[in-house]
Amino acid sequence: MVGIREADLNRLLAALREGEQPDTAGDVRRRVLATITEVVGGDIVAYQSIDPATGSSEQVSVPDGWETTELAEVFTRHVPQHPLLPHFLRAGDLDAARLSDVATRRQVRDLGIYQDFYRPLGITHQLVCRLGTDLGVADILVFNRGGSDFTDAELQLVRLARPYLATVVATASAGAWFDSALAALEGVDDTAYGVVLLGPLGRIRVANRAARLLLSTYFRRPAREGGVVPEELGAWLARQSAVARPYVVTRGSRRLTVRLFRHRAAAALLLSEAGTRTPPVATAANLTARESDVLWLVAGGRTNAQAALALRISVRTVEKHLENAYAKLGATSKAEAAERAFGRT
Repeated sequence: MVGIREADLNRLLAALREGEQPDTAGDVRRRVLATITEVVGGDIVAYQSIDPATGSSEQVSVPDGWETTELAEVFTRHVPQHPLLPHFLRAGDLDAARLSDVATRRQVRDLGIYQDFYRPLGITHQLVCRLGTDLGVADILVFNRGGSDFTDAELQLVRLARPYLATVVATASAGAWFDSALAALEGVDDTAYGVVLLGPLGRIRVANRAARLLLSTYFRRPAREGGVVPEELGAWLARQSAVARPYVVTRGSRRLTVRLFRHRAAAALLLSEAGTRTPPVATAANLTARESDVLWLVAGGRTNAQAALALRISVRTVEKHLENAYAKLGATSKAEAAERAFGRT
């Protein structure tokens, strides 16, 4: 690679190795900036997200705190005329480039974005690296300098780092969306469907309230996050091809149907029940959702300990919920309480 010294390559490798140690509580944008500025610096280096349709953008930078509201408005107004915009936000035909690669110094200085935005900041040279595009919004790294232009070696180093940094960003984005989906799933307590997201080898990554109740009702061994699916479901999963047939199990007058959905390497189970109201959310005597859950499980044959495991609470808490349910329903046994809360089960 012409112009790159061995010492520069070693610095790049060291920075990338350091970047492999993620701070799970941190911002991936700052992690990317910390990695790349170990190799290529600038007066201002920014991780920027830009919407070319509106000109709106957001960024984090090193150093931070230099951008004012007035400067942000100026940038939004002028960004459509940026010479690199067609390459990175529309055509996507470059992975990294310098401003001087696409426009002369005179052409740049005649632009409003230079006169009103870059010149007041003392910026005359720029190197931009495209990391990816999501829903039309482009993520880019922007290196800004006021002295000498970026060298060929620095441009090549950024190009070498780009695939790794783009993967870091894509992985973090996927993880953030997954975490958001799990939070939403866990927050929907009264859905009529049970949902189980599967990890490798049939392990349960997460299950919502309805799924925990249904699995505990229909299968002998309680299922929990981090554990494997019930043995019967595991055997069914192992037999499924690309188009899976539903798994159906009956319990008295009730029937549980489990459907498998796959997308690439991910898989999820959708559980639904026929023959009764599912999941049980008793409105009689103003039972709380948790009192209803406990009563449903023990009335279905689960011990207090099994109910506690399924609901991720203590046995003592199960007992307290049962006491409260019996009192509200005016019942003296679990069968009587279940009859008054849910009808015949």
